[in-house]
Amino acid sequence: MKPIKRVLLANISAIVVLNCLTAFGQGSLTPPGAPAPTMKSLDQIEPRMPVDATHTPGNNSEQFIISQPGSYYLTTNIVGVSNKDGIKIAANNVTLDLNGFSLLAASNGIYGIYISVPGSPTYGKNSIVVRNGIISGWRAFGVYSFVDGVALEHLNISGNFQDGVEFVGGGVIEDCTVSGNGGNGIYVQGYSVVSGCWIKYNEGNGIWLAGPHSAIWGNVCLGNNTGNNTNAAGIYVFGSNNRIEGNHITGSATSGNGILIYDSVDFGSVNNIVIKNSVEGNGTNNYYFGTNQIVGPIICNTATGIITNSNPWANFSF
Repeated sequence: MKPIKRVLLANISAIVVLNCLTAFGQGSLTPPGAPAPTMKSLDQIEPRMPVDATHTPGNNSEQFIISQPGSYYLTTNIVGVSNKDGIKIAANNVTLDLNGFSLLAASNGIYGIYISVPGSPTYGKNSIVVRNGIISGWRAFGVYSFVDGVALEHLNISGNFQDGVEFVGGGVIEDCTVSGNGGNGIYVQGYSVVSGCWIKYNEGNGIWLAGPHSAIWGNVCLGNNTGNNTNAAGIYVFGSNNRIEGNHITGSATSGNGILIYDSVDFGSVNNIVIKNSVEGNGTNNYYFGTNQIVGPIICNTATGIITNSNPWANFSF
């Protein structure tokens, strides 16, 4: 029987070897090639264009010009040159992210950001956003817009020789700090919203609203009218059908005003709503209104420091 066992073992070994050879013999052993990249580039994730001499070249009047719709950003601080604007936006549907960098005037630069699109202002048809950075020291305005539909967000606009911001068209100015400018902090010509801003120590008005159908709410205006003009104010309104709500105004100079609404039916400065504001430091000039305005009651009770009026629309004076 021993020879039979040896034959069976030999056959089993042959079957195992044959199966192993069959398993290892399938498919090519040649590598398919180098591994392909699996990560997306930054341009694929968020396609944006840098503001520089290559991508946004300027001319004799502007250092840089954004002439096509798209998303743009700064890669470094920009320092102005003599008799030129810093950045001109000349296209609709543009977002400019200063990316935390500064737009600084040196050698007599004119406008920090100049926004002028051919055919504008056309109300409701423009869409331009500027956000996240510092604009300082320009000979004219920090930001000047001749376009409707501009939004400024999270900007620090300071030390410009005239207005910090001037809007000829309508727009939104939100969560900005506007300080130490040689003219008004913010000047808007109506159809606008100014909210959540800190506006301080500007030589002219903190906010000058020179038009209708706007909302000025939730701002802090501190120590504006450093030029001590009797006609200036923390918030100055020359227009109709505006809403001035929830602002806090302090010390707009001894001869100035807290909230002033220009009284002129001839110029249409009527039907402005003034509610829930607080003004201090201007004495009898904390509030100055003409006729034909819609005003919550003004409460002044500095003797006791106790609020006795429960009217939810009341303004405070102290």
